[in-house]
Amino acid sequence: MQTDIAVKQRTKKKYDVVNKTKRDKYVIDYLPLVKYVVGKFMIYLPSHIDQEDLFESGILGLIEAADRFDDSKNVKFKTYAFHRIRGAILDYLRLHDWVPRSVREKDNLIKETYNALEQELNRTPHSEEIAEAMGISCSDLDKMLIDINMCSMLYLEDISFGGDDDSNVNVGEIIKDKKTSGPLCNLELQEEQEVLERAIKELPPKEKLVITLYYYEDMLLREIAEVMSLSESRVSQLHHRALMTIRAKAHN
Repeated sequence: MQTDIAVKQRTKKKYDVVNKTKRDKYVIDYLPLVKYVVGKFMIYLPSHIDQEDLFESGILGLIEAADRFDDSKNVKFKTYAFHRIRGAILDYLRLHDWVPRSVREKDNLIKETYNALEQELNRTPHSEEIAEAMGISCSDLDKMLIDINMCSMLYLEDISFGGDDDSNVNVGEIIKDKKTSGPLCNLELQEEQEVLERAIKELPPKEKLVITLYYYEDMLLREIAEVMSLSESRVSQLHHRALMTIRAKAHN
């Protein structure tokens, strides 16, 4: 009896060592992925957000992914870890409620104006028309969009997660989370994705190309600017305006 217990203890200890070694290798090998995800977020966040805090949160997500990853699920670790890293960073941002009330008010005002014009014109309103209806310049509208575009970005990130072959995997198929489990939640996510995909298809050609290259081809804004022979600021402007349209349609 004691011999059996001793054997089981030695087996468990050996198993734990193997698991820890495997986990540590995942963490070391995929640290660049944390930097990549943080870099993607920093494009949208205000300057007062500390990049190091996001990096630390991302590392915690990576460690959790390494601990919980099951390679029998036929999912790449990189894909699984990406979601965990991203989720950890989002949790940090939500916890610290980085979005000021004024930004939420601007967001609501733009969406209300967009929806009113869409009903009046029976088509997607142009950014110039939205700015005119709000009594501001297009430049002021673009500045407002820069403040609120992080919220819009989160919807797109649920459609595309990079350039891997399995990058368009539904979140619910990869991570069974208590907050998102069950057929109803998966159905709601699928419906939301369909709405967003339709919104992208209805974008003006240049805005659609920017969104496609940035989120599906995983290109940086400066690379897109070179491809489209535009300035980086112009590409950024198209990006913000596309997100405004997508976010408005997603909440209709």
